[in-house]
Amino acid sequence: MINGPLKLLAVDDEPDIELLFRQRFRRKVRKGEIELHFARDGVEALQTLREHPDIHIVLSDINMPGMDGLTLLAEIGKLEQTVEVVIVSAYGDLDNIRTAMNCGAYDFLTKPLDFADLDATVAKTILQVTSALKAEEARDLAAELKEKNAFIRHTFGRYVSDDVVGELLDHPEGLELGGERRPLTVLCSDLRGFTPMADRSSPEEVVQLLNRYFEAMFRVILDHGGTINAIMGDGLFVLFGAPITMPDAAQRAVSCAIEMQLALQALRDEEDFPALEMGIGIHSGAAVVGNIGSKQRTHYSAIGRDVNLAARVESCTVGGQILITAETLGQAQENVVIGDVIEVALKGVSRRLSLHEVEGLEGGASWVRPRPPLVSIGDGISVDFWVLAHKTVDAEASCGRLLRLSRQGCELAAEVDVPVMTDLRLRFVADSGDAPASHVYGKALRPDEEGRIRIGFTSMPPDVQAWIDEQIRGS
Repeated sequence: MINGPLKLLAVDDEPDIELLFRQRFRRKVRKGEIELHFARDGVEALQTLREHPDIHIVLSDINMPGMDGLTLLAEIGKLEQTVEVVIVSAYGDLDNIRTAMNCGAYDFLTKPLDFADLDATVAKTILQVTSALKAEEARDLAAELKEKNAFIRHTFGRYVSDDVVGELLDHPEGLELGGERRPLTVLCSDLRGFTPMADRSSPEEVVQLLNRYFEAMFRVILDHGGTINAIMGDGLFVLFGAPITMPDAAQRAVSCAIEMQLALQALRDEEDFPALEMGIGIHSGAAVVGNIGSKQRTHYSAIGRDVNLAARVESCTVGGQILITAETLGQAQENVVIGDVIEVALKGVSRRLSLHEVEGLEGGASWVRPRPPLVSIGDGISVDFWVLAHKTVDAEASCGRLLRLSRQGCELAAEVDVPVMTDLRLRFVADSGDAPASHVYGKALRPDEEGRIRIGFTSMPPDVQAWIDEQIRGS
């Protein structure tokens, strides 16, 4: 579009032409509708065009010293500017007209000028220039949109699948603030043993490790169409069924969880990757999903009781475990292979929940949580343990006797009942006095047939790990 006055350049070596144009356009010049520029030949005209790239109309003679009008036409064609040229010449024969038009002239006027014809030609040329500028603007916008879309695909592609990015680009209204209630499946994952390992490592080592872990997890999640909604330290919060509706969201989430465990196992098989484990919890239900925040910063998120419940389910897992609720199992098309079923009571949930441990998909991938055999520890070792409730520790310890032990868990006898999924803090008290003073954390699992407490370790400092290895070797 032409912003401000129309800038017109007259190129002619006759001084009378400048006077004639100034007189003809004086009213439009005074009103600020036209701004006139003049040049004596093609060389001066090119310099003027370079200094004033917003000049869009040139009225040029043919015969001029230095650079003639036809040569000027060819040079203007090389400029990256929108310029329409009208040839104004006393030589109005057909050969000159054809040559000028073939060189790129928009129109041809003959001298002496007919002012009515001049006004009509300038008006017509303005329309042509306006049309050309609109087309140029449209091309620029298209190029800018293509560049932005490429940026969106590159940026969003790190969090959502290509299908989701395509949906957002095709329907940008989905990025507006607002929400809707819809069914979805939520997957929450968390690494076990990462925090104490990070405390012993340099910042560079921690970031490098996390990047390798997330790269492997993101690849699996995006392959299953999940939306990475949040990264919480070493934990992930993933949506299936939003922002794109998925009729098979539950099955996708379960399959994704199995592949995530297999991907972590592949990382652990590498020499320089620590023996970290991951717990995954999955729940299906209804939630309010949409963009929350302000025009300056927006976050696509899911809100609701069922979303919070998925995080609670994950908190019930031990390393290497995938737990899903009955709702997810019911929606996964009955092809999920289930192992143990655990009944738990969770804070804020009025009913007891049945949590099902996933071991695979019929006809698909399988994952069975590694369970190293428990080794009997002679006459046993004394254990003090405390119940953890809502991130607080019981003031008084309970006493037990460690009977069997592995790197992943233990079995002990105690006079107190410990409900399944209870979080515990333990300290081993060896009769010889050589047990480490550090604490180990674990979660109560289903008791054995004799009612002895089985515990899966969730966090362990290096000195306790070394002591456990020594006890196992000596048994």
